Amino acid sequence: MKILLLFTALLLQQAVSAQQNVRISFLNDYKDVYHLSLILYTPDGKNQTRVSNLEPGQVKTYTLPAGTEVYVADWKQESFAMQGNDIKASGQKPDLVLGGDKKEIAITLSRFKKVAPQANK
Repeated sequence: MKILLLFTALLLQQAVSAQQNVRISFLNDYKDVYHLSLILYTPDGKNQTRVSNLEPGQVKTYTLPAGTEVYVADWKQESFAMQGNDIKASGQKPDLVLGGDKKEIAITLSRFKKVAPQANK
């Protein structure tokens, strides 16, 4: 019985460690502070939101499971998601899907065109 329990524990450890992670880094290549808002959907179906301000030249790095869908949200999408809505269900496509073929990805933020909020006139 103890051998069977030990074998099962080893098998579970192998299954957990088999999930490949991808390290993704975002570089603020703008001359101003960048409000980075990420909406993440991991392969296990969980939804996460990560929000931070990056100073010029600053890098923010995350380690996420392969298969994670990444939305780099503008202010409207961030507000929509923060109200408990599902951006994925709205029909929008992810900006990135992390593949298992790359273990590390570096992205400059100027790759994503941001829409600034309009001031009331």
